[in-house]
Amino acid sequence: MKKNRILIAVLSLCLLFTLGLTACGKKKDSGTNGGDTPPGPTPTPEIVYGLPVAATGHYIKDADVLDDGNTRYLVYTTNEESGENDNVIAVRSGKLDAQKGWAYGDEKIVLRGSAGAWDANIGSASIVKGNFAYNGADYDWLMAYCATKQTNDTQQQIGLAVANDPCGTWTKVGNKPLIEFDADVYGSSAVGCYAPSLVNLNKASIVRVFYTYADMYGHFAQFVDVDAADAGVLFTDAAADNVDLISGTVQLPTNGDISGGDAATMFPNADFAFDAANEKVYAVKDYSPSAATAPNYAEKIELTGIAEEEFYTVETLEGWKSVRVWDMMDTDDMAYERLYSAAIVSDAYGHIDAAQDFEIVYNVCDIAMDNADWMFSQNLKTFKVSLTA
Repeated sequence: MKKNRILIAVLSLCLLFTLGLTACGKKKDSGTNGGDTPPGPTPTPEIVYGLPVAATGHYIKDADVLDDGNTRYLVYTTNEESGENDNVIAVRSGKLDAQKGWAYGDEKIVLRGSAGAWDANIGSASIVKGNFAYNGADYDWLMAYCATKQTNDTQQQIGLAVANDPCGTWTKVGNKPLIEFDADVYGSSAVGCYAPSLVNLNKASIVRVFYTYADMYGHFAQFVDVDAADAGVLFTDAAADNVDLISGTVQLPTNGDISGGDAATMFPNADFAFDAANEKVYAVKDYSPSAATAPNYAEKIELTGIAEEEFYTVETLEGWKSVRVWDMMDTDDMAYERLYSAAIVSDAYGHIDAAQDFEIVYNVCDIAMDNADWMFSQNLKTFKVSLTA
C-alpha cells in the first residue's frame, strides 16, 4: 500500500512538471521578447494620420468631406472585392490632433446597389446633417447617391437615404430615384445625373441637391431644392411632376469666368459649398477637356464662386468668378498624372466661411497609357485654400 502511495506521488510530480513545460511554452510563443517571461500589455495600434490610402486592388474616389465639430466624416466610393470594379459607398470618421492632423478610423461600407433595381450599380454620394424623417422615424443625416441599372456607367439617376450615424445603418428612401434621367429623350449613351452634392440651406430640413446633368450635348450643373422633413413625401405620386416640392429644376448659369477646353462652357463633376454670410456659392469642378481631346478625361480642377441670387434670375449678371485652376504641377505630389473629382471640406451642413482658410480634397490616379491597373491607383490628396491672401 505504501509503495502504491509513493508511485502515485511520483506520477503526480511528473504530470505537474509536464504541464509546467507546456504552459511556459505557450508563454514563450506568445511573448514579445522571445524569453520565458510573461508577455507585457498588448501594444497599442499605431495611429496613422492623413487621408487613408486604398489597399492593393482597391480604389478610393469621389470624396465628400464634412467636419461635424470634433469629428470629420469622409464619404467615398470604393470597391468591395479586390481587383473588381464593384462600387460601394464607404465612410470613415476622423479625429483631429492639432499637431499631426486627422486620424481616420476603419472603413465602414454603408451603401450597396440593390440587385435588379434602378440603383443596381452605385456611383458617388454626398451627405448632410439636419432634421429629417422617413416612415415615421426621425433621422439626423441625409444622403444623395447616384446609381444606374446599366453596367457601363450611363443613365445615372439620383436617390436618397437616411441615417442617424454616418458610419451606421443607412436606409434607402423609396424604391425609385428622386432625380430621374429620361434616356429615351436624352440618349441611352449619356452619363445622366451624377456627382450629387448636398447643402442644407437652413440647417434643418431644406436641402439643395446639386448634381451634374450630362446628355448628348454636354455636362451642366443643376439643382433642386427639397424639404426632407418627411423624405417619403418626395416620392409620392403627388410629387411626380414637382419632385422637389419647393422649386423646379434649376440649371446653373455658365457665364463669367469658368475655364474649360470646350467651345461651349461645361460644368462637370462639381462639389458645392454655401457661404451664407456672403450669400455666395462656391464650386470646385473638373476642368472639362475638349471633346476632341484623346484620351478625354479631366486632369485639372477649378475653384469658382457666384452670388446665390444669380441662380434665380433670367438676367445675365456677373456670373462665376474663378479663384484658381490647379493641375498636378501645382501640388506637392507629382507622382500621379491626373488631378480631378475634388470636394470642398465644409461643415456638417455643407457651409463654409470663406473668410477662413478651407481645405480641398481631390482625386489622383495614373493614366491607362502608363498603368493598365490605373483604376486601382485612385487615391485622395488635399491642400488648403485661402481666399483672403
